[in-house]
Amino acid sequence: MKIALTATPSVARFAPILWRGRVEDAFELAAELGYDGVELHLRSPDDIELEVVRALQEKHGLGVPTIGTGMAAGEDGLTFSDPDSEVRRRAVARVTEHIRLAAIIGSAVTIGLIRGKLGTDQQRQARRAVMLECIRECCRVAAAEGVILFLEPLNRYEADDVKTLDQAAELIQELKAPNLKLLADIYHMNIEEVDIAASLRRHAAVLGHVHLVDSNREVPGHGHVDMRASLQALCVADYQGYVCFEVLPLPDVRQAASDGIRTVREILTSLAGRS
Repeated sequence: MKIALTATPSVARFAPILWRGRVEDAFELAAELGYDGVELHLRSPDDIELEVVRALQEKHGLGVPTIGTGMAAGEDGLTFSDPDSEVRRRAVARVTEHIRLAAIIGSAVTIGLIRGKLGTDQQRQARRAVMLECIRECCRVAAAEGVILFLEPLNRYEADDVKTLDQAAELIQELKAPNLKLLADIYHMNIEEVDIAASLRRHAAVLGHVHLVDSNREVPGHGHVDMRASLQALCVADYQGYVCFEVLPLPDVRQAASDGIRTVREILTSLAGRS
């Protein structure tokens, strides 16, 4: 199991991202504290210089597990369920740009907030249909580029569809795209799931990525989520991917990054000793 922190060079007004600023500094901090990767959140791929990121990966031996696309929705209003076909076209085009970047740096791409909301009126089913078609198109593009997509369920305050791992797994089965995997975010799960650990075990076969976030959207150990139970479920499932801190930088970036990785390492060491 590998550990990553989140970073963005963009202005992130709404996103819970640990590092905000120069990606060079994010990679330096990650390497210093012993992380395995840096998850990048980009409004647009133009936010970074490709060669700089590749050089940083090479220098520090760090992966980029996935590229977050949520800022395209939060900042630019681009979603797959927008009633305006031009907005949907631009949303798919933006994700396509992320996919092509991911193909070069060896990353996946996350599909979360950019799905948009379906609403409660008579147009809900129509919005769901166009949302699914947008995801299908992104899956086709990603497959051609050899890129995995991560479908992320969101809590009821941020989404009105695909809120649990069960619902996300059903959607993955419906779409029948082999390159579409599940992203489990413990913060959202703490709101929506009856049993976080059981849900992780139940969907281990399609689990591609994990956001390890505490109840207050801070790093593990800063809230009341039973992180040991979640990590134990991942260990039992022989999960080999990343657990990543998509969190608020509190009380400050360095302290949060240090606290998070220390907490997770201590739990994993304890679990390994008991096994």
